[in-house]
Amino acid sequence: SLVAVTAAAIVHIVPEEGKDATNELLQDAGKKLAMHVVAAKPMYLDPESVPEDALEKEKEILREQMKDSGKPADILEKIIDGRMRKFYESVCLTEQAHMVEEGNPKVSKFL
Repeated sequence: SLVAVTAAAIVHIVPEEGKDATNELLQDAGKKLAMHVVAAKPMYLDPESVPEDALEKEKEILREQMKDSGKPADILEKIIDGRMRKFYESVCLTEQAHMVEEGNPKVSKFL
């Protein structure tokens, strides 16, 4: 038997104070953003929205993976910082590469 699965996202976009944006432009941006959200499934809006316990859990996983690397602690922390940026890119909407917009800019740049 086949199961049909649908997904949807509702996006509300408000232009910044003092910026002109046509209704058509806002609708197009909202549609593209909604399609991105459905496809990318971000868990959080931005890095500041990630709960501290989720960050600590991710860092602990990374430390555990690298514990036998033999690298100095300061180097390990730099590696963890880099991997945390990758983590944010996978779970935070504003850090994700826009899947619908040409050139795949970060969502934060698209908005």
